[in-house]
Amino acid sequence: MTSVPTRPVTQDAELTASYLQDARSVIAGLEDATVDLWVPDQRSRALDSLWVLSHRLHGTAGLYGHPQTAALAALLERLMEGRAGLNSDSAVPILTAILERAMTCVSSALNRIEQDQSEGDVGLMFASLDGPAQVTELLRTQPFELEARQAHSEEQGEPPFAVVNAAIWEDFGPEAAELTAALRIGLHADIPDLTALFRAAHTLKGSSAMVGLAELAEVGHAMEDLLGAAREDAVTLDRAMPLIDDGLSLVDTVLAHAEGQVREAPHARIQAYRAAVAALLSGQDPATLVAATPDVPVPAPETRLSVRVDSSRLDGMLDDVAGLVAARARLNGLFLRQQQVAASLDAAHERVQRTVRDFEERYLNPNLTPGGAPAGTPLDRQPDRRAPTDLGLQDRLADFGALELDTYDDLNILARAVTELSADLVEIRAQTAQVISTLGDELTGLEKLTRQLRVELSRARLVPLERVTAPLHRWAKRRTDLTLRIHGEDSLIDAQYAAPLGQSLLHLLTNAAVHGAQDPAERAAQGKGTLLQVTVDATVADGHLRVTVRDDGRGLNFDALRQRALQSGHLSAGELGKMTDEQTAQLVFLPGLSTAGQVTQEAGRGVGMDAVRDAVARLGGRVTLTSRPGQGTAITLHLPVAQQIADVLVMRVGSQRVAVLATQMQGMSVLDGEAPEGSVDLSVLWGEERAGQRYVARLALPVTEDEGTLNVLVDEFLSLEEVVLRPAGTLLGGLEYLSGMTTLNDEHGHAYPVAVLNPSGLRRTRAAARRTQLNAAPSAAHILLVDDSLSVRRHVGRSLERFGFTVSTASDGQEALERLLAGERADLLLSDLEMPRMNGFELLRAVRSSPAHATLPVVIMTTRAGEKHQQLALELGANDYLAKPAEERLLQRRLGALLPGAEGRA
Repeated sequence: MTSVPTRPVTQDAELTASYLQDARSVIAGLEDATVDLWVPDQRSRALDSLWVLSHRLHGTAGLYGHPQTAALAALLERLMEGRAGLNSDSAVPILTAILERAMTCVSSALNRIEQDQSEGDVGLMFASLDGPAQVTELLRTQPFELEARQAHSEEQGEPPFAVVNAAIWEDFGPEAAELTAALRIGLHADIPDLTALFRAAHTLKGSSAMVGLAELAEVGHAMEDLLGAAREDAVTLDRAMPLIDDGLSLVDTVLAHAEGQVREAPHARIQAYRAAVAALLSGQDPATLVAATPDVPVPAPETRLSVRVDSSRLDGMLDDVAGLVAARARLNGLFLRQQQVAASLDAAHERVQRTVRDFEERYLNPNLTPGGAPAGTPLDRQPDRRAPTDLGLQDRLADFGALELDTYDDLNILARAVTELSADLVEIRAQTAQVISTLGDELTGLEKLTRQLRVELSRARLVPLERVTAPLHRWAKRRTDLTLRIHGEDSLIDAQYAAPLGQSLLHLLTNAAVHGAQDPAERAAQGKGTLLQVTVDATVADGHLRVTVRDDGRGLNFDALRQRALQSGHLSAGELGKMTDEQTAQLVFLPGLSTAGQVTQEAGRGVGMDAVRDAVARLGGRVTLTSRPGQGTAITLHLPVAQQIADVLVMRVGSQRVAVLATQMQGMSVLDGEAPEGSVDLSVLWGEERAGQRYVARLALPVTEDEGTLNVLVDEFLSLEEVVLRPAGTLLGGLEYLSGMTTLNDEHGHAYPVAVLNPSGLRRTRAAARRTQLNAAPSAAHILLVDDSLSVRRHVGRSLERFGFTVSTASDGQEALERLLAGERADLLLSDLEMPRMNGFELLRAVRSSPAHATLPVVIMTTRAGEKHQQLALELGANDYLAKPAEERLLQRRLGALLPGAEGRA
């Protein structure tokens, strides 16, 4: 048994939550294994599980600074080392009594820790329950041998996490490796996307804590803190970069240790790393706190997908492969027959050439007749060039009359040759037709075989949804504030979707628990039960998986969503004021937006719903959301069951071919008159000439978009094809209206590329082009920028000039008002609120009091994004209200909408 260092009790709430999560998971496993002890066939496996779980609790409790729990777990582990001598009916009752007392003590300690207390006197409690006496009785009545401690440590060592949790590791291992690779690649990109990096670290931390790998959760938490500080400009990325790189190396070490590739546990390095991160975030030099332990070479983790396939299904695929081998042999026979036909055709062709050549030599160039025969001599009477001329024979043949011996002139010989050639060609044609017919039959059979094999391979990749939902049940069991029900766990999904779908569902359940929580009194007043009810319903239909997470909680706080959207600079007060509740609900998908009151381990980071939408979009799916205040929220994930091979509708755009997934097609019709509002003309996008007759394809859009359907104009609908989808690649990957590429064959068998369209990307492309057109600011538009900060005036002023405006600035409201009253021209006033001499409210009231400027558009841009400030500004006559710092595209959009002529441009 390895020694466990004793550390003081940690006060970190997130680490405590990770420990409680893992320890309760161990207790649940101990309970199950104790029950299995009473089943003779299961006893051996149960004893092994008890040893593994005791060892796990021993190490985890020691790591998190709970020595008494670790000591009790060590006692159980020591007893289980002699499990080979405990596999008897007489040992089960007393062993069960010991385990039950130990679990009671550990559960009590966990309850105390959850209430922010110490673990308590675990040893004394075990003694008061007569635990030591039970152990003594076990040793007396069931004598068994325990291996020497040192020998056990050397021979067996510590069981790797991946072995103890093989079923979990099958999904988690590739996911952790993928997240680590994404972090490493994104960190060293030319322009690192801090939001994506932060989200990946957040997901790594959450997934690690979920499966009970506390060491990795600690490292992920530290990297998340670093990236969060860099995203919020609390620390520069250059300064944080070395520590993030160290964290990624430490992640590799933890994963290698979990798989048993590295024997020494990296506990000391993890604690030193967390201390270094804390030092950097507090403004200290972290260099002296980084562990001096050299990095252990770690093999690159594999990200290959593994699935379990039923043997009967493998037998079916082997039968299909055998059919393919037989079909290949038959096709090879047809190929040999076709070669023989080709040889016959070559021989006939040679005969034609020889006959034509002789005829040409005789008539086209009489001077070159063979053997010097005079022109007009029949071909059969010309001298043989291979033998000397026999003049005597020719004289005697001339004595025969017409009835005594047939003679042939040139036309007779040519006609006979053509007749023979025609007969040969008829035979060759019949042989070719037979081969083609047989070949067609073989190709049809081969197509059936390949389709059947494709179906079987696709099914082999399918796993039941319960593989995804098993951790969700464990998560729910540890909570006392909700009840979780999951329906449709027998639904099958592609194995590659398991990890991202599981993480997305965990995000949704966490959101339901945090944002949907209500006081029992509030729930009772609304006629609800005491506990929050959360259900997960999964169904598969038409090749798509639909998973709905529904709760009966408080629902979305629309006012808080609008407030946070304004504070984060995503939208202005004017835009938010025009949004319906359904549109407001979609704000939860904005990056970095959270309505949580404070940052905790479960909420407040603003990465939940954004991460869910992005993860589902990467799988080719979409997310829909509905919410009613006081009644709850329902979020549905729509995912294809398999994505590599799909049916697409091929369409023509000029000389080009494009396609859309058949499942996205809602309808098609002939364009009669004007195109529907908001249509996307693919001829314009591809730069092709428009056809005289046009057609409209109606494509499905996620409900999270402003529209449920996108109308696309094409020149012709061609065919429905089954294709293999491929990524667009590096060159075309930046075109968001492409979801992938495929290839098809024309009527001559030549392959050509086909772009597969992404309706959501097409809509965004259309909207971006429209915004560019709408926001093209007239050159004469003049903006008066009022702010007491010189840096703000310079930064915002340069942005406005890039938009095409002319800009003048004022340092406070008094200066701005004096310049306006003096006759300075301004098409729009953009003002801060907090300024010396005259603040923004006073300036706004003075401007509206001036008849000459009563209709002047005024936009307030300030750090004060509270409802009270907004309300007063709008009451005083502000046209719009922006939170500072305003995102440039938002600023351009809102100013362009208020300037003279904006309506005409719209």
